[in-house]
Amino acid sequence: MNRSRYVVEAIGNDGEHLLYNTENGAFVQLDDSSYDAWQKDICSETLSDALTSYGFLTELTPDEQLCRQQKLFDAERVDASWFKLCIIPTYACNYRCPYCYELGHNKTKGKMDMRVMDAIESFVEFKHEQDDFSSMFIQWYGGDPSLALDEVAELSRRLIAWSDAHGVMYTSMMLTNANVIGETEAHLLADCRISSVYLTIDGPEELHNKRRIAADGSNAYENTINAARFLRANGISLVATMNADKINILEYGELRKKLFEEEGIVLSLAKLCDYGHFYGKEPFSAPDFDLFTHEEFFAAQFAEFAKQDHTANELREKLRPIRRFCNGQLDNYFNVDLVGDVYKCDGRVGEKPWVLFNLFDDPSAWKLHEITFDATRNEQCAECELLPACQGSCIWERVCSDMPCHPFRTTIDDYLRLYQKLLGNEAGISCGSHETASGFAVLAEPYQTDVLGWDKLQEYA
Repeated sequence: MNRSRYVVEAIGNDGEHLLYNTENGAFVQLDDSSYDAWQKDICSETLSDALTSYGFLTELTPDEQLCRQQKLFDAERVDASWFKLCIIPTYACNYRCPYCYELGHNKTKGKMDMRVMDAIESFVEFKHEQDDFSSMFIQWYGGDPSLALDEVAELSRRLIAWSDAHGVMYTSMMLTNANVIGETEAHLLADCRISSVYLTIDGPEELHNKRRIAADGSNAYENTINAARFLRANGISLVATMNADKINILEYGELRKKLFEEEGIVLSLAKLCDYGHFYGKEPFSAPDFDLFTHEEFFAAQFAEFAKQDHTANELREKLRPIRRFCNGQLDNYFNVDLVGDVYKCDGRVGEKPWVLFNLFDDPSAWKLHEITFDATRNEQCAECELLPACQGSCIWERVCSDMPCHPFRTTIDDYLRLYQKLLGNEAGISCGSHETASGFAVLAEPYQTDVLGWDKLQEYA
């Protein structure tokens, strides 16, 4: 038997030895003698059987385990049941955020015209003839797509009609600052079947307005909150992100509670990064901004997470193995901008060197099978015990901000101790803590193979 390459070890809340299997979700604790036997590969037959049954020991070689991850990724990558488009109807923006990496970044002016909409419809039809997908997902992006609502409405109408005619399930969402969304605009978005809107809220009113600056001088915070109310009234769900540094994160906990209770907005944390490499120049400078290092932010992110009420199931979902990190790792995901340029990565839209093709090119030249990143075949990521839980994280983030890895790289021990605590409080999930061998206690059972996707591997192969 071989030790699994996908085992994370941590010290528990009371000094126990914790083992977490990132490949299948099994979570166990060992006493000192059992852990010593595990470390020295001198396990008793009973302990060996227990470790084997939960995937910590396996008949597979390390290379065979990696091969399984590669096959899982490949199966996910080529899944043709979904077709996903990120559409950029304009690069215009009515905000002047000091930290925005897109400031002066894209020179393409105007809005998407009917000719490009026709080309998008033809592209959808072309892909459907290829793959016969049953679901289509649209993400509206920019710039700010709320500055091209007539275009959003027209193209939505077309794509919805096409989907209905072909029996394809249609869903969409929008990322916007929402500064121009009032009652009429919110109703229009609902008619466009936009089911969720992602916002950015960088602090309470005064702080937010110093960071999210409306070009017309209006109260950006007030406009965002008013828009949120209109959106909710039209059945549109809301999620928001705070781009956090050492200054505004101090307001996060209270603001998160207020936004959820009063506005139904779920506020999460993202790291404020110097993507444009101009931190230190006015107005993106101290004392108004104070950036975290990546490691500092990961620790602060966990600290804020731990202050909130969570269930063991929430931690189980947060730690679960995944088969891809982002949509850009799918063959059937494309970003299309207002001139018909096609990109793979959301972060690269508008950067001409990253254009895969244009919708008006000869279809024989279309690069339809490019993806952003395959961590399972990357030399560094393929060797990592976290691979099944992160799939390389965001490659654009890593390249543009020198992010070393997924936040779990430095905080997985903290999350596992919190998971252990919650499992103890709730007497376990999908298991009930129980001892299967002397000194070996199961905290959480592995996921079922259908959840992991392992049941489809033979079919895919």
